[in-house]
Amino acid sequence: MKLRYFVIVVVVIILIVLFLLGKRVDVRTNKHVAELDEELQEILYLGSLAPNSHNIQSWKIEIYPGENYLTICLDESRRLKVVDPKDRELYISLGCYVETLIKSFSAYGYETKYEICQDENYVRLEYSKTSGVIDKELISIITKRHTDKRAFDRSVGISEKEYSYIDENNRGIYFFSVGDNKFDLIKSETLEAYTEQAYNKEVAAELSSWLRFSDKEALDQKDGLPAEQLGISGIKKTLYYLSTNHESAQGESFAKQGITTTKNQLDGCTGFVIVNSVDSAKELILCGMKTVDLWLGLTKDSISVQPMSYAIECVEYRETLEKELGIANIQMILRVGYTADYGKNAAIRRDLADYISVK
Repeated sequence: MKLRYFVIVVVVIILIVLFLLGKRVDVRTNKHVAELDEELQEILYLGSLAPNSHNIQSWKIEIYPGENYLTICLDESRRLKVVDPKDRELYISLGCYVETLIKSFSAYGYETKYEICQDENYVRLEYSKTSGVIDKELISIITKRHTDKRAFDRSVGISEKEYSYIDENNRGIYFFSVGDNKFDLIKSETLEAYTEQAYNKEVAAELSSWLRFSDKEALDQKDGLPAEQLGISGIKKTLYYLSTNHESAQGESFAKQGITTTKNQLDGCTGFVIVNSVDSAKELILCGMKTVDLWLGLTKDSISVQPMSYAIECVEYRETLEKELGIANIQMILRVGYTADYGKNAAIRRDLADYISVK
């Protein structure tokens, strides 16, 4: 009898330890940038919470505080050469950053004016303080927005109000609800494309380089995809870190688990949003900007979003979707729906001084 109680106590202790080890990592971004006041530092940090592929944070900023403008360009050293060889996702991510930064300036009472300098592949953003009122609701929405990789609640559909917001003004945004044949097509093509990528050695190696397999790695790198970015927490996070590393993440077992996870995500899906645009650098930046504008609107209504770009990254699947859906130049596929709780942004972001220079 004593042995039984002893075993129970040991098991309980082990479970508690596993749970505590799986608590959320607190990555504290250093916001300090020499020669910038605290308000600009806060704005630039808020802008960094923009969605971006693999959380690679592929932007560089030069700011001219004396002249009230800054420039934003790509950090090509952080490219995804395998899944994004033409930098499509890189430019979309840049657009996501630009729009998030514009809204961050707005939240702190600034008016902005931007210019996409296509020949030199950068964005110039001018800013001027026009109000001392801080929009706390907008700041909360920007902070709250995150990619949600959990299964969604299929019993709660997107309402007519939200559908009209997604599709309003025919701005190159299209919504497909569960039960629609086109929804089923997007779902099947997405899973098939992911499955193909999961067993592709080059894709797996590139993904592995951006995965983080410990809290220490997340704290040291402040980018990429630790457990929090993958929607893994608690005991599951601890077991994930104990059983997986950069080598095993390129193996068959990891691929199979990824396929199962993706299937569950697709099965728990209320609808898909597709965003299209021309393939030029300028239009891709604009595509990222309108994607963030939409995403923040959905966040305000607590609608969860997960970009699922696998079918766009594979030429044959993208061509099939464009032909069958009658939509040219598909750039983004977003899985959307509701969860019991919206969740939190992991806020894993690099120190501002790592990519911001003051001129």
